[in-house]
Amino acid sequence: MKISTMKSVKVALQFIATSMIVAAAGCGSDNKSAPDAAVQPDAAAPGDGSAAAASLKLATSATLGSYLTDGNGRALYLYSKDFPAASGAAASTAVSNCSGGCLTAWPVFHADAIAPGPGLKAADFGELTRADGSKQTTFHGWPLYYFASDTQASEPRGEGVGNVWFVLRDPFYSMLVMSSPTQGGPGLYLSTPDGMALYYYAPDTVGTGATPPVSSCTGGCLQAWPAFLAGGAVLPSKVAAALTRFDRGGGVMQSAWKGHPLYLFASDKKPGDTRGDQVGNVWFVVDPTTLP
Repeated sequence: MKISTMKSVKVALQFIATSMIVAAAGCGSDNKSAPDAAVQPDAAAPGDGSAAAASLKLATSATLGSYLTDGNGRALYLYSKDFPAASGAAASTAVSNCSGGCLTAWPVFHADAIAPGPGLKAADFGELTRADGSKQTTFHGWPLYYFASDTQASEPRGEGVGNVWFVLRDPFYSMLVMSSPTQGGPGLYLSTPDGMALYYYAPDTVGTGATPPVSSCTGGCLQAWPAFLAGGAVLPSKVAAALTRFDRGGGVMQSAWKGHPLYLFASDKKPGDTRGDQVGNVWFVVDPTTLP
């Protein structure tokens, strides 16, 4: 009877833990335009994601290419509502916007020291201090998380959840999807790999499969709205088929998404800024789910 009772208690505790994870999976629900999808019912929470030292390596997927994992092969993720660390004149530290119940479904990964596996560089890893004083490891400036439903080394279940959770690709992304962590900001928008918003200009001529785009932003316009050229074609699964490039003239290349030329806004100073959205009612952030 004693053994049977202990088993019953263990089963009950497992059920409660799983229920908590399912309830927490909608982290980021403060932004109704980009809800996160629910965790699978068989989720099992990993450890606390912390270690004195950790080996990180690259796994390979037929659909995702090379992506970052811990030493046991479990995928690590970035959250599109976070802000990566920035360098240069507008240097800033990384910011995690996953807290409370969000961390039940997406536990923090942290190690005091990183041993990079083949193909990885120690310089690409860093660390942030979270609001509660705990530490979190970063990769290319982005805070790292596990997904509780990834119970073993296999195809990452967290890829694309809610359009805001993505594995860490290597080579790193040429362009990312971000989402405002607060109400009133853009639900989803494209960004540079270091978190700077990308825009389209309504007066531009949209390219088609037969004709290239034509940019109407020239001269002084480009001082305020610099043309963006992606460094490659490593993209989140949600935008993989839509990125192209075209010749602005004289061999000067610019990226386009769904035929719309892409720009930065000079007044955006740090990751997460979207000051250019709706300027003059002709400049808009690029929502990858709605832009025609």
